[in-house]
Amino acid sequence: MNLVNGKPSSSISIFDRGFLYGDSVFETILVIEKQPKNLKLHFDRLKKGCLLLGIQNLNYNLLEKYIKKSLNDVNNCVLSINITRGTFKKRGYSINIRIKPNIILTTTNIPKYPKEYYKNGIKTKFSKIILSDNNNLSKIKHSNRLEQVLAAKEITENYPEIILCDKKDYIVEGVSSNIFFIRDNVFYTPQLENNGVEGIMKSLVIKLLKRNKYIIKSVKIKKNKINNFDAAFFCNSVRLIWNIKSIENYNYKKNKYIEHLTNLINNEIYK
Repeated sequence: MNLVNGKPSSSISIFDRGFLYGDSVFETILVIEKQPKNLKLHFDRLKKGCLLLGIQNLNYNLLEKYIKKSLNDVNNCVLSINITRGTFKKRGYSINIRIKPNIILTTTNIPKYPKEYYKNGIKTKFSKIILSDNNNLSKIKHSNRLEQVLAAKEITENYPEIILCDKKDYIVEGVSSNIFFIRDNVFYTPQLENNGVEGIMKSLVIKLLKRNKYIIKSVKIKKNKINNFDAAFFCNSVRLIWNIKSIENYNYKKNKYIEHLTNLINNEIYK
């Protein structure tokens, strides 16, 4: 069910600041048997985003109430939460205004991906799009996603996810996922400073790896150093884990640590 401020609707005002300026934050959440997975982690990131953008007076108790309402007619879905600064008819960028945030919820079917992606992994490559530096907005999930929109043009059946780098050729993330590398039994993930999103599945992966006594390192990884690793994978909240079998022309073998992690994630999500 699609809701705008708790009422069934698929429309917003043309004066909504999220629509006009991307003045908003969003979350994408996997729902299994009416249970939004990792909701606390999503709420924590939502709060950080609202705090950074100065979006005030969001009622989280009301948001939870609306989420339950949106799931009345569905058991399994992808729930999208968009929080915009609100509706304001006076033009201009200024945020020195007292308005109530708009809460927009949508539910869609869980995408069905080929079993091959999970069983044997996917091929990937580096995008032609270079991520801009913006440490004012890095790590949060704001609604200014034009770089990802442009990069998504390069996604194909042969390359269902691709890798984004910064202007110095450091690996940042996938178009809609985070990325990890493995050498021996140590997990490495790109250090995010001036761009990129701290994904919820990334946080869960790190939590489960630490619980199982693995070492995780956040480091800068150059795109020409991918051959220094034994394996790699993408992760996000809906797809979970996609093993990477090749980057450009460099091939990785199946990895027992990714298989173990996949089992840990599945047990956590579907428990």
